[in-house]
Amino acid sequence: MKVVLDTNIFISSFYWPGNPRKVFDRITNGIDELYIIDEILNEIVSVMIRSKFNTNDDKIKEYVKIIESYSIKLSSKKISEDVSRDKDDNKIIQCGLDGDVDYIITGDKDLLILKEHKKIKIVNPKEYLGMV
Repeated sequence: MKVVLDTNIFISSFYWPGNPRKVFDRITNGIDELYIIDEILNEIVSVMIRSKFNTNDDKIKEYVKIIESYSIKLSSKKISEDVSRDKDDNKIIQCGLDGDVDYIITGDKDLLILKEHKKIKIVNPKEYLGMV
């Protein structure tokens, strides 16, 4: 499957065991294709530098390299639509549209409420793992 992961899935997969990590494992095992844009990578970094994660710069760079090594990086485009009630989430949807993905996987209620957008299913990690 072709997927876009929301920032919260990356963060959860790096810091805790559970379904987000299982989703990311599918990518690292070559089962799913991950699509990403710079705006998502930048958001991941901005979250990881928060003091509650206690992650040094070298570890953050390592996480970003891991993500990039398993991703198909798309060039960022202007967001063509305001779809989510949280405008910051529109970049996730735009990445999905640009990559013609099957799923957006997220824990964000502002995205999950949509359920689907232009044939892209929007699901949480547990739902996704139950479907594939």
